Amino acid sequence: MTTICTMPDHIFLDTEYKQPAIHQHLAKHIIISLSDDLTVTFEGERKAVCKGVMIDANVPHTVAGRENRMLVFLIDATSTVARNMNHDPLAGEPFKVIDGRIVEQIREAYKACLPDRFESEYAEFSEFVFCRLSLNGKSTIIPDPRVQTALGFISQSADIDGAMISRLCENAHLSQSRFSHLFKEQTGVSLNSYLMLAKLRKAYQLMLEGETITAAAMNAGFGTPSHFSAASRKYLGIAASDITGRCNVYDIKCQRLFES
Repeated sequence: MTTICTMPDHIFLDTEYKQPAIHQHLAKHIIISLSDDLTVTFEGERKAVCKGVMIDANVPHTVAGRENRMLVFLIDATSTVARNMNHDPLAGEPFKVIDGRIVEQIREAYKACLPDRFESEYAEFSEFVFCRLSLNGKSTIIPDPRVQTALGFISQSADIDGAMISRLCENAHLSQSRFSHLFKEQTGVSLNSYLMLAKLRKAYQLMLEGETITAAAMNAGFGTPSHFSAASRKYLGIAASDITGRCNVYDIKCQRLFES
């Protein structure tokens, strides 16, 4: 069973993450093995063997584990979480191995999440993870009703087409520049990036409901299946073939506030 959980600033996967070829993409990674050590290979054959790792955006890499079941946090590069990763712990380095004791604490916290309450408990779990990794995050409900309405509209829309931004701005009675600024202020992620991640989530959800890659891509709002594939690789570093088995998908709308 694969679990996918989306928040405004990241996508979470509990999945059997297949070993891809060396690749790079816009999402920053936090990867936690649920079993044995991971082998993370970087360009130039540089390797790290560990139980958890943080990887910067646009760093060529591949990840493998004997059983392959991992917790993967794909952090939007425009988000506040990503900016905090740049300062500490990454501090200019392409990756950082996570202390084994912290990995074990994250594993135990994840195991404590009850399956029938996962949607309500995930925000607290992600807050725990980011705090243990010195990212100092706290999740709260987004206060501005215009952004709440926009998030609900995006979530309920059958697809994310080219007119989506215009409709959101019209509903909020704001210009595109003012609404984009408000959205970034409230969610910590740019409107364009959020819409692309929402479109990717919709396409994957349609695939998991039985649609072909082509049908899922078109019905989610992508112009072509190749656009879907390219966007998935660019933003997430994964393709449809990287996610196996049955899947639960959760969409959680929270604001993440950060301590100074």
